[in-house]
Amino acid sequence: MKSHKRSSVQAPREPPAEVILTCLHAVETHVIITFLPTVLMQLFEVLTAATKESHEIAVNSLRVIIHIVSKCHEEGLEHYLRSFVKYVFVTNTPKSGSSATTHEVLATAVTATLKQTADFNTSNKLLKYSWFFFETMAKSMAQYLQEGNRIKMPRPQRFPDSFHQALQSLVLSIMPHITIRHMEIPEEARSINLSLASLIKRCLTFMNRGFAFGLVNHYMCHFSPKDPKVLTEMKFEFLMAVCNHEHFIPLNLPMAFGRTKLQRVQDLIPYATELFGPVEQSLEFSLTEEYCRNHFLVGLLMREVAEALQQGPEVRQLAVGILKNLLIKHAMDDRYTAFKNQQARICMLYLPLYELLYQNLKQLSAQPQMSSLGPGLNGSRDDLISTSSTDSRRISTAIDKDHGESTATAPPQNTDHSTSSCLQIAQCHHRSGPQHHSYIYVTFILIH
Repeated sequence: MKSHKRSSVQAPREPPAEVILTCLHAVETHVIITFLPTVLMQLFEVLTAATKESHEIAVNSLRVIIHIVSKCHEEGLEHYLRSFVKYVFVTNTPKSGSSATTHEVLATAVTATLKQTADFNTSNKLLKYSWFFFETMAKSMAQYLQEGNRIKMPRPQRFPDSFHQALQSLVLSIMPHITIRHMEIPEEARSINLSLASLIKRCLTFMNRGFAFGLVNHYMCHFSPKDPKVLTEMKFEFLMAVCNHEHFIPLNLPMAFGRTKLQRVQDLIPYATELFGPVEQSLEFSLTEEYCRNHFLVGLLMREVAEALQQGPEVRQLAVGILKNLLIKHAMDDRYTAFKNQQARICMLYLPLYELLYQNLKQLSAQPQMSSLGPGLNGSRDDLISTSSTDSRRISTAIDKDHGESTATAPPQNTDHSTSSCLQIAQCHHRSGPQHHSYIYVTFILIH
């Protein structure tokens, strides 16, 4: 009997993991903050330990993390979260035969949460504070490459196909919240838009760049020229963030500076005068399909700028402002000023701008009404336009003096400032010692 009683006494059952995770929602904020690093690391361990059969545990773990992150923001304690990502977080090292890395499980769980339409409150918080989850994913990817010495592997082999698929699904799950719900949740839509751009920019650093370009292409396919202004702004904000990659120039495979001065002048004549009819252009000077494949980001940006020039003044100004800032960044980058031919090769990369300017003289010469400034513009467009003609002639004179020439080729008096600027660009390239390619940037800025 005694033995029977002993065997009948059972240890108390532990509550299911779902119940424990649910109870964490009721914990007071100051208690969570006190043990924030430990709590978050434990939750990430639960997230990665969840098997495919217990997928609900991973989603519930993510919900608790979302709750904690939102509480930290509400209390003004965002810096604690940034410190956690920077100094505390360590990715899960998968055991042999397992691919449960933190970045892959997190991407899958975020996708599942965004697809759930029954809990918009949680998904909206995830969108608003998405920077935390995407920064965590990026650090996990970096540690995964470092710890496994995968950084020396060819880029296509660094990450498994399952993670590639997880990222593609993540992008597809995000896009409806940007393109469809942007009026309902404007702040959340802008937050997830910038966070996604930052994540893809990190993918260009860590992953197969062809795959990362594919993610950019998936994103761009959800937009059209008929989109409202707010969507166009978010599209260009995304492009600006991606194009700010520190290795933007190598990513675009700049062309070799191998053409003779005579060949370059002959190619530029059709863009500098209206006296010649259309001629066949070489690959280097047109936004052809082949050019955009070989120089993906530059080609994509210039195509979007070309579409924006056909729209209203605010959109035109926004697009041109982003391109202008990118050109200034190239001209002032110390890495590309040590040798003369470096700036020359960068200019060759942007030669389709000649065709773009020539085809849009009417839009560029129109003076729009006062509008809000695009990113990086410090003055009104009208102020810049009013000084463009004088400054263009000043630049032309400066170039002529620099070459020891006594006269400058001035445009006719009835030529608008855009045509004048195009002529100045042609003159700069005609006297194309590579040290003068920065004048192309300056002249393009004066147009706007």
